[in-house]
Order: sequence, then structure tokens, then C-alpha cells
Amino acid sequence: MLKKAITSSALAAVLLAPVLLGTPAQAMDNISGQTVVKSFPLSANNGEATTYLQDGNMMVPVREIAQGLGWDVTWDGKTQEIKLVKGNSVIRLIPNHTHGTIGDYEPFLLTTPVVLKNDMSFAPLRVLVARMGAETLWDSKTNTASIAIPDQSQTHLSYDFSMDNGGWTTGVADLPVSYQDQDYQINTKVDKVNLNDGKVINGMMLSGMNRSDDLFMYMSKKLDSTAGLKPNTEYEVKLRLDLASNEAESSMGIGGGPASSVYVKAGVVDREPTVKTDSTDPSTPYYRLNLDKGNQATDGKDLTLLGNIAKQDAEKSGFQLKSFERTYTVKSNAAGELYVIIGTDSGYEGLQKLYFTNIDLTLVAKN
Repeated sequence: MLKKAITSSALAAVLLAPVLLGTPAQAMDNISGQTVVKSFPLSANNGEATTYLQDGNMMVPVREIAQGLGWDVTWDGKTQEIKLVKGNSVIRLIPNHTHGTIGDYEPFLLTTPVVLKNDMSFAPLRVLVARMGAETLWDSKTNTASIAIPDQSQTHLSYDFSMDNGGWTTGVADLPVSYQDQDYQINTKVDKVNLNDGKVINGMMLSGMNRSDDLFMYMSKKLDSTAGLKPNTEYEVKLRLDLASNEAESSMGIGGGPASSVYVKAGVVDREPTVKTDSTDPSTPYYRLNLDKGNQATDGKDLTLLGNIAKQDAEKSGFQLKSFERTYTVKSNAAGELYVIIGTDSGYEGLQKLYFTNIDLTLVAKN
């Protein structure tokens, strides 16, 4: 399903994907064209602090975050549930849980659980603010985080695959042109995935057997005038996504580990991602991507490395969500088009199944 918003009044309905956050000392992205609505200085101690650090995340009272963005907050003592509401948008949080919920069914990943402390509920600031359609800015000089609302020059697009593929197409590269389906077992489709905490969500499934020791499976999406793009215009594009993986970091495999040797890559380009035939070795022509994606753990000119597919908690079995984000600056082509591409570059010589979900884009015209 595609959700789109281009006006500030509608931004709260856009539910952006979660973000992995390091320490607040790391500069947060500052996209131009934003209005700061509330600021939170980082407290010096954890005693009676109204803000504090937990596992590198800045924790802020949920009520203060909601008030800054105009959301209502209620507490259900029976279900132990915190409910945030604005218009038709609903976010639910449960203390000590690592997932929140959008609406009635769609889970999203929290970088650290909601905490009850001093009769207040605290949540990781940046991940919750992103879900509420805003941005978090960081001032390293004053150790202050601020909530900023994008203005009308920004466009937000969100894909959760709850209804269909949302216009995303799929492909594979770095395998022989003469490959046999029964050997590579390539399968791409929108499908449900059962998370290890019992949640069931939809995602774009990419699955294949990496017999070439270098299989690249990807999905791509064209953005054009329907997303408000203009010809020959430079854009800043922030990409956020979740990946459902069941692979643990320490797992061993043929050629490389099924987690540590499978790399997530993404890019935003001005031409359509396709595969072409490479006949450098005439005896075994290969399908290659028409973009420079680099090789496995290295960046390319067109695609950058986001990380590997190791799940967050190796001690728990089953699929878990892992979040990624990156900001790109790119100029649209003469037709006013850009293409987003997301994929995995694998050094693990085995069968693998992954699900991409909660893909969110923020686009800002730079000129």
C-alpha cells in the first residue's frame, strides 16, 4: 500500500519507518525546510531526569513528544497500552516491548523498549518522532534534540505492502544467463512473514540459491510527476526501511556466513535499474546490473552499503525486523524521474529468504 503526503497538515498521517540510532553525539540529519516545534536538552544524570540515554538512544517522555506534534495520549490500565491518536492515525506502545503498532496490526521496530520511570513513559525520541511524520535534529554544541515538522516542499512516500507491490519491481543479477530455475530457485513476491514475537506482517520477499557465489537480488521503484518530481531538479532523498531476517551474525555457511556475508545495498539514481548481458567470458555470459553497486561489502558509485542482514537478537529464533536508513542527493532526469533500488549482495552460497517492508522516502527539492 502506498501512502503519500505533500502538505504539512497531512504529514502526521504518514508513518515513517524506524531508525537505528547511535549516540546523540552523532549529528542527526538536518533536511532543509523544517519548522522546529519542541526541543529537549539532554539531562546530565538519570535520577529525576526528563531526558536520558539508554543504549545510545535519547529517551524522552512520550507525552511531551506527542504534545509537541499535536497528538493525543491515553493510557489503558487494563491492557497496559499507551495510545497516541491524531485524526485517523493511531500508534500503540506497550512498556518493555521492542515493537510498537500502527493502527490495529502493522508492527514497527523500536530501537529500545518503552520504559516506565518516575510515573512517566519514556520512548526513544527519534524512532517515535519518525513514526509520527516528523524529523529529529541534534545540536552537538548544546546537547539538544529538536522535533522538526517538514514544510510543504517535502514529499513523503510510504510502502507497507499490505495491499499489493506498490509499483515495486524485482530482479536478479550476477548469475549466468543460462542459469536453471531449479538450481537458483529465484522467487520474488509480496508475502506474509511471521515475526518471532508472534506478529504477522507483509513484505516484498526475495529468495534465491546463491550458486554463483555473488547473487544480487533487488527491488526497484520509479518516482515521477505522480510523486511531485520535476525535471532536472536536485533532490535530497532520505530512505528508511525494515528488513525481516532470520539469520544470526555468528552463523557459518559455505563461501561466507548467511548473515555476515550478505550485504544490504541501496541507491537513488536517474535511470532505470535493469540487467544486461556481460559476455566478457564468451563461454559463460552473465547477467549484470546496469548500475555500479560495488562488490559485496564495498560501495559502488550508484549503490551504497547499508549493513548486513544479521538480526538484532541472535539468541532468539525466527524472523526479526532490522532497520536501515541513508540519505542521498541526486538530480532527476529530463523526464522528471528518479529510481530507488534496494537489494542484497550475497557471498553466502546457500538458499536464503528475506522480506523488505516499511519502506519510506522523504524527498526535498534542493533548487
